[in-house]
Amino acid sequence: MHDIKKNIRRVFWLYFALFLTVVVYLGNFILIESAGVINSTFNPRLNFNDSSVKRGYIFDANGIVLSESLLVGNLYRRNYPFANDFAHTVGAIGITKSGIEARYNFNLYNLDFEIIQRLQREFSGGTLRGDNVHLTLEQPMQRLAAESLRGISGAVVAMEPATGRIIAMASSPDFNPNNLSDLWRDLVSDEENSPLLNRATGGLYPPGSVFKIVTAEAIMNHMHNFEDFYVDCTGVGIFNGESLRCFDSRAHGRVNLSAAMKHSCNIFFAEALIEIGYDKLIESAEQLGFNQNFSFDIDHSRSRFSMSTGADIGEIIQTSIGQGRTLTTPLHMALVTSAVANGGVVMEPFIAERVSSHTGRVKWEARPSVLGQLMGSDNAERLSQMLVEAVEDGTGRAARIPGIAVAGKTGTAENPAGAAHGWFMCFAPAEQPEIVLAIVTERTGGTAVALEIARNMLSRYFAG
Repeated sequence: MHDIKKNIRRVFWLYFALFLTVVVYLGNFILIESAGVINSTFNPRLNFNDSSVKRGYIFDANGIVLSESLLVGNLYRRNYPFANDFAHTVGAIGITKSGIEARYNFNLYNLDFEIIQRLQREFSGGTLRGDNVHLTLEQPMQRLAAESLRGISGAVVAMEPATGRIIAMASSPDFNPNNLSDLWRDLVSDEENSPLLNRATGGLYPPGSVFKIVTAEAIMNHMHNFEDFYVDCTGVGIFNGESLRCFDSRAHGRVNLSAAMKHSCNIFFAEALIEIGYDKLIESAEQLGFNQNFSFDIDHSRSRFSMSTGADIGEIIQTSIGQGRTLTTPLHMALVTSAVANGGVVMEPFIAERVSSHTGRVKWEARPSVLGQLMGSDNAERLSQMLVEAVEDGTGRAARIPGIAVAGKTGTAENPAGAAHGWFMCFAPAEQPEIVLAIVTERTGGTAVALEIARNMLSRYFAG
């Protein structure tokens, strides 16, 4: 009898454990994973459109309509008033779904007080209206970013460092989402230009000299009295038989970290990294988000930093200046720049600010949240001062604007397939940053185009 009771207890606890496991799994699925499953691009329900529901609006930060449903005949057709300008951020709906249209598909079809709406429709012929999505994007800044990239390939990201709000995010080449079905075959077959790729979030580029912010962080963390470490730059350096040149083989003379950042001296950063050891750069790169994941409203790539164990001198010196096998996205470099601008703290980036019902009732609202402390506040302050000097009297002079102190870093990234890519990252005003920019232009042979885009966008932003 005792053995029977003992076995019954064992069976009871076994079933209880199984039941508890099912409850935990279902709770996790419903409360945490359901939104991701509902809006996953692999979910076939994304391609189901309820023609009886008027899909909700997508607005910019100031209530300007970016996407709407218009009745054409007996069916609703999605209309994008600004066509190409928001193609990769707002996205599209039709032959496929992308961008915010895909991510918030469930919300845009969701009926607030569904029973009441359906009764009103049944008895008075009312329209079934989905919820609206309000973005952080500002239409004038977005249009300027998109127009600045016309005719070239590249991306622009503008964000508020103190909150993580994305002000503008443009990618080129782009497409007109109003004609997506007609253009689809040409778009998917254009492998050379990849117009469907959101380069701001998914484009992976060698960072070139903008990566020197990461190398500088490693130097400041691991070199004692780094202010007193000087290198005599002749424009060309030889490292165990491997040569490295500064841009145009320009000699910078005797430079320390501050001067090297201002003039983007390759020789200094290679010498300094050899001095502290390349393992210290691996540590700083991962601290600053390389090889790490972060959440964002739109699908994005993870930046990659890779240096093999026992790396040879050639790999070390190339990696120190952002070449080698390092690849990053403009969105990630905007976060790195934000760390400098925001005292080392990076806010989680977001582009969807709230969801509201068709009557205006707020159903969900984003709250700024800290992604992490990526660097110490002292290092952030030092880097900020260096980047101000780089714009005032260094490689970033073309980005200066009257009355505003701009902090920035240029980068020229070698491209095996052709002319070099140009980078520019900046924030302003330097003393109390309101905006961060990360810009990359493909095959422009240098930084001139990126600097011009930055100057125009900063001028527009501060003009109000």
